[in-house]
Amino acid sequence: MKRMMILCLSLLCLLSACQPTPEQPFVIQNEQEKMLETAKRVEESKPEPAAEPVDFYERLGAPRTFQKQLSGTGGRLMVDVDAQVILPENELPIIRVEPERALTKAWLLQFADAVLPAGAEFVTPQVLEVNEEKTYYLRSKAWYVPTIQLMQCAIDHWDEGGSALFDNDDSTKADVEKRLAETLTEQSLAPEKMPRIAREDLGMLGWWQATVDDATLSSIYVFSNPWDGTVDRIEYIRNDHDNPNVIYKNRIPNDLDYRTAEAAAVALVNKLPIGDFALSVAWPEKYDLYGNGTEPCWRFFFGRAYGSARETITNAECTRDEGYNHQRDYEKLLVTVDKDGVAGVRYDAPYTMMETLAEKTNLMPFSKIEEIFDKMILIYDNNLNDGTRDKTYMTYHIQRVELGLVNIPEKNSENGLLVPAWTFLGYAHVESPYDGVVDWATNGLKPFLTINAVDGSIINREGD
Repeated sequence: MKRMMILCLSLLCLLSACQPTPEQPFVIQNEQEKMLETAKRVEESKPEPAAEPVDFYERLGAPRTFQKQLSGTGGRLMVDVDAQVILPENELPIIRVEPERALTKAWLLQFADAVLPAGAEFVTPQVLEVNEEKTYYLRSKAWYVPTIQLMQCAIDHWDEGGSALFDNDDSTKADVEKRLAETLTEQSLAPEKMPRIAREDLGMLGWWQATVDDATLSSIYVFSNPWDGTVDRIEYIRNDHDNPNVIYKNRIPNDLDYRTAEAAAVALVNKLPIGDFALSVAWPEKYDLYGNGTEPCWRFFFGRAYGSARETITNAECTRDEGYNHQRDYEKLLVTVDKDGVAGVRYDAPYTMMETLAEKTNLMPFSKIEEIFDKMILIYDNNLNDGTRDKTYMTYHIQRVELGLVNIPEKNSENGLLVPAWTFLGYAHVESPYDGVVDWATNGLKPFLTINAVDGSIINREGD
């Protein structure tokens, strides 16, 4: 996606009469060295030590709520802002970070001890070589039961909706019947209990499993980037027949007590060997069980914390800078809690802090940020003017404005910089002959615009 090209073209043709065209486009990381120099130029008239509380509302002239309405693209794009303004209570630093490239076995064991159910034992499949072409990796007999029940149910009710259970892999009834026969054979060969494996004998293959009852398996996965060797994510699933870490981005109310779920999530995060993280956002949802309905849960997103400041959590996956020709993935921690406790943990893009480049930063006043917002919100990532959506109407509902830290690529480096930035978050309402009437990002975490709080440049978030 060539967003910078979109910005330049849009400046010429998108703004309505009530929104004058900017004199020049705001770009990503506009002269990074200059930005760092500006960040360190803190006014001497405001000498608060970094450890003391800071009233950013007063210092930056920021409101506690932010409201306005804008329109563009011939009235087909509306921006409705009715947002809480969230500011930290301590100075915002700039920190150089590097992506994690290696996890030690000791670290993974600490992670496992934090997430696994009490009494869980590490296990390994029983290997049964039938012939040169066929080898079974057997679990316990009880472990196969949910899979067998699901396939049998689908076969018995194929024409009444059973086929829907296998829509994702386009299986026919005959395919499922064949797979059921193979699974029954595998179950007949399986042991009652899976072989145990001692902690010291665990390998570093990126997949550990443990059990408390030989009927369910808890899994810990480590996924690495094959191109640069960095760690993409670490994932824990309490029951590998379900995957609670799949996010549907919907707020589905349920009867689970929030405070109990929150306490379980926070207690878990405090045990993880990952440094300081703070709860950023939570919402109720339901995750799919393995062919057996849905399970109510709470999703909790945590961001790395520096005092009361933290990385801003959004739906976006990374910051991309085409000028520097690389991207910086966002570190995020997702904890899913259901009625039985922590059902899943997903830790994306872990990194290591290298050095603090500025302990306190010289930030633009909110009035300047608002000027940039007014000019750019109708331009940035606006695809209503590409000739294919001339009958589409869209409304940005911005509900949250947060001043926090954002990871951007560092110039001439594979590292990243955590810099202060304003993020305008919410959801989009779309009315289109192509898509119908639909709301996007109903969890309210779509970053419509992110503005560098030091130099006013636009930070290009992607994957949102």
